[in-house]
Amino acid sequence: MKIAIDIGHANNTGSRGNGLEEHAVAVTIAECLAPMLQGLGAKVDVIDFPGMSNAQDLNATIKAANEGGYDFGISLHCDSADNPQAHGAHVCFYPGSVKGSRLALCIAEPLARLLPGRANTVQSRPGLAVLKKTRCPWVLCECGFITNPENAAMMKDHPGRIAEAIAEGVKDYLNQ
Repeated sequence: MKIAIDIGHANNTGSRGNGLEEHAVAVTIAECLAPMLQGLGAKVDVIDFPGMSNAQDLNATIKAANEGGYDFGISLHCDSADNPQAHGAHVCFYPGSVKGSRLALCIAEPLARLLPGRANTVQSRPGLAVLKKTRCPWVLCECGFITNPENAAMMKDHPGRIAEAIAEGVKDYLNQ
C-alpha cells in the first residue's frame, strides 16, 4: 500500500486566521499523520512544494501524484470564512470515484466527530483539480476553519488529534 499526503497549498498561499497559516498547519498534521499511516503498513510520501506559487504547487502535486504509483492520496487543507462562527470539518471527493467516495466517507466520520459543525461532512467536488486530475482516488480534507477560534485551537494545540481522526478513517477504509 502506497499513500500520498499532499500539503494543500504552497507556503503563504493558503488561508490565515487566529495566528495560523494553512501550509504550516497542514505540514504539522502531515508530520503526525505519516507515521500513523506507516504504522498501518503503508509506504507514505508527503508531497509538498512550499516555495512555488499556488498554481505551480497544484501542477507539481498532480504530476507527482500521477507518477508516484499511489493507491490513494489525501490532501490536507483548512477552511476559512468571513464569519468566525463557521466551523467544522468535511472531506471532498471527485464524483464518480467509488473508491474516493468511500475513502471520503470513512475519513469524514471520525474527522467530523472531532470537528463538528458542517451540515455536509462529505462533498462531491467536480471542479477541484487535485481531485479531478489525479489518476488514483484522492480526497481533500478540510480540517476545520482556521478562522474559527475553537477549530484553530485544535489545529494549533492538538494537530495529532486531527491526524488520528484521519488515520482512523484510513484504517476503516483499508479494513472494508
